[in-house]
Amino acid sequence: MAKIVNEKEFKNVVAKRNFYNLNDAGKVFLYALIIPFVLSLIFSYLGFAIAKGAGITFVEGESWIRTLYDNYLWFSIPYTLLAEITFISLFFIYNKINHITLSAVKVKFKKVDPLTTVFCCLFGIIFVIGLFGLVEGCFGTLFDMWGISSQENPIPLNNFGWYVFYVVFFAVLPAICEELIFRGVIFSGLKRGIGSVWAIVLSSLLFALIHQNLNQFIYPFIMGMVFAIIMNKTNNLLYTILFHFFNNFTTVTIQYLINIGAINLNLPINWVYVVVSLVLALVVGGLFFLFYFFFLRKKDFSSKKEDEEEYVGEEPVFVGKLPLTMYAGMALALVFLVINIIA
Repeated sequence: MAKIVNEKEFKNVVAKRNFYNLNDAGKVFLYALIIPFVLSLIFSYLGFAIAKGAGITFVEGESWIRTLYDNYLWFSIPYTLLAEITFISLFFIYNKINHITLSAVKVKFKKVDPLTTVFCCLFGIIFVIGLFGLVEGCFGTLFDMWGISSQENPIPLNNFGWYVFYVVFFAVLPAICEELIFRGVIFSGLKRGIGSVWAIVLSSLLFALIHQNLNQFIYPFIMGMVFAIIMNKTNNLLYTILFHFFNNFTTVTIQYLINIGAINLNLPINWVYVVVSLVLALVVGGLFFLFYFFFLRKKDFSSKKEDEEEYVGEEPVFVGKLPLTMYAGMALALVFLVINIIA
């Protein structure tokens, strides 16, 4: 494999590259943390100025951001969507600046296996149903006992119009934006640099950390592992996008049915609830194990190698096997997580 040691030579030979590396993974994760944080600060102070100009008053001693977020949709809706808008913008801008082709993200519509697609959609639903009791009931109650309460979304979900809104902005948008960043760029870059196993674990940890909430750490970590395993085997982001969408869609639908009184999942948390929740979680894990080892592993998802040139370019600063930007991003994510817990 030929090595092109500087960016100018690389551009002269192939103009663009069609893969991500460790440097990309570290930078993109750091940007995905910092940019939404900065934008949220700017938007918050802009919202505060608008509120003051409109004559809105704030109770002394209470957080004015919390007041705006909990009571005014003109503030809470764009504030909630800032991260996803940042992710999709970051993806395209980063690719453009760094001369990376969109084929690097590996969304392959022409090479979709129908049966694998159906299984991914079904498992997106099954994981929510099977893990709901364990994550929301058992761990949710445990966090409440520790004084770590989850932050409720102030955007209503009590009629069909708002349900459609949630499906679009909390199921479709995250499935696309988060998969492009975390499995498309970060996982692919990590896999190229440190191998599949460590890439699966680390990308899942980063996916959990980006949520910056201890209540939303366990489930994103589990799903991050599942998404990365599928991406590692199929090398096609379309499967994880569909899996992610149906996972979010099922969550939104269950919450909608609860809110309109169609179902009631407010069950007492006792030993029976805990045992049933554990059994359901084990069943879901077992089904995914069977799906992977007796179906997915036997299928051939290989394709013609596209990245014959190994781009080196400007070497990032490494600490061990990871770039310094990756450590900086993880440290910053932990700081945000602690701040959210304390606040």
